[in-house]
Amino acid sequence: MEENQTHSQEERLQQEILSEARKRASRIVARANTAANQARERWEKESAEVRERTLRTAREEAERGARNLLQGVWMEERRLWLRKREECLQAFFQSVLEEAQGLPGEDRDRRRSLETLAREALLAMGDREMKAQVAETDLALVTPQWLSELAGHPLKVQVEAHPGVTGGIRLVALDGTRTYDNTYGARLARLQEEFRREVAACDK
Repeated sequence: MEENQTHSQEERLQQEILSEARKRASRIVARANTAANQARERWEKESAEVRERTLRTAREEAERGARNLLQGVWMEERRLWLRKREECLQAFFQSVLEEAQGLPGEDRDRRRSLETLAREALLAMGDREMKAQVAETDLALVTPQWLSELAGHPLKVQVEAHPGVTGGIRLVALDGTRTYDNTYGARLARLQEEFRREVAACDK
């Protein structure tokens, strides 16, 4: 009888120990599950942030690349357009020069332009001994007397045909101190930059 009671107490004690162990195990498993869930949530959040940063960086790099590409395309387009514009301007200047040079000596427009260019050159040179270089076709018009009349007083001037002058006039001081080139070519060259600025202003 006494042995049976002892055995029964041992069983109850074992049951209590097992029950307490199960409770502790359940609490441990619950805490582990909670920690695992929290860790998974943190990982998912961090992974989402990493993905977002990666995508944002990729978008920014793609946008920079696109802007750089467009900038390069625009610059190349601008360079080609400016080169083409300069080619057109040069062709225009050359055609103007050739047209002016091709006018015969007795042409009224050629005589009028020669008179204007000569007056300007004489004013710039002042009263000094000089020689006037003109195209051979203009020798009939450009004489020392004609130049003196344009200046409004007698001049000490020599007139010669120069192979490098196809229109307009070049005045050269005999002492070599000054030259005023008012030939068609020189005059057009001086006007080119002003003309380019006028054309460039139309781009704005």
